Amino acid sequence: MLQRKTAAVWIGEGVVLPGEPKVRDDSSPARLIAAIRQLVADGIVIEGGDFKPADRDWLLEEELSLGNVVPARRREFRAGRIYARQALRGLGIPESVIPIGHDRAPVWPTGIVGSISHTRSLCAVAVGLSADCLGIGIDIEEDSPLSDELTKLVSRASELKERDVIEGRLGYDLPKLLFVIKEAFYKMHFPLNRRFLTFHDVRIELDVENAKAMVIRSSRLAAADNGCFEGRFGNSDGTLFSCFDVSAH
Repeated sequence: MLQRKTAAVWIGEGVVLPGEPKVRDDSSPARLIAAIRQLVADGIVIEGGDFKPADRDWLLEEELSLGNVVPARRREFRAGRIYARQALRGLGIPESVIPIGHDRAPVWPTGIVGSISHTRSLCAVAVGLSADCLGIGIDIEEDSPLSDELTKLVSRASELKERDVIEGRLGYDLPKLLFVIKEAFYKMHFPLNRRFLTFHDVRIELDVENAKAMVIRSSRLAAADNGCFEGRFGNSDGTLFSCFDVSAH
């Protein structure tokens, strides 16, 4: 769901940064999913893993809407839907078709909110009941550092003021972490506001494993909700992850 208008770079589902290496061979899908589960609110179901379940010889109904895509894209899409159904079963929701919306985001069953994210070999899904949660966003990415060019596109100058200190404490690239957090925030925020945001429209403040995301008011976003949203982030075997949710209560 990456949207581009002139020189602006938009946050959105399915962004793949150029030049990234493949995920490390020693990464553990089970440890990643367990780590994300520790960070989300009660009632949110997390499922995921590698793409092996997508290699089964069947065609999911949702794939008919994909069109002519490369096999790798079809495989990651199929894995996402398989894990999404698994997560929905955790909420007591029977087997469901999860179509592709006009904005390319998943269309969840009535009463459900959720989010899907992929790396080149891993997938994570978060779902919850809309009675409990107004929105959910999740993102996972390899922790390889961003180039200087991409760092400028993703980060606000104020977010990098203590870069050396933060990177020394966390042990991974700050701009890449900001990218992951902003992606997760956008996936939570967009369904609630239906408003596209650039990376520079959002300011992130970090505190240990917590992140605060704020939409910056501007002439273009004068009507946007500029409240403060709290999320979480972490790293599991070389995979960065972040999650946001908004309680319905």
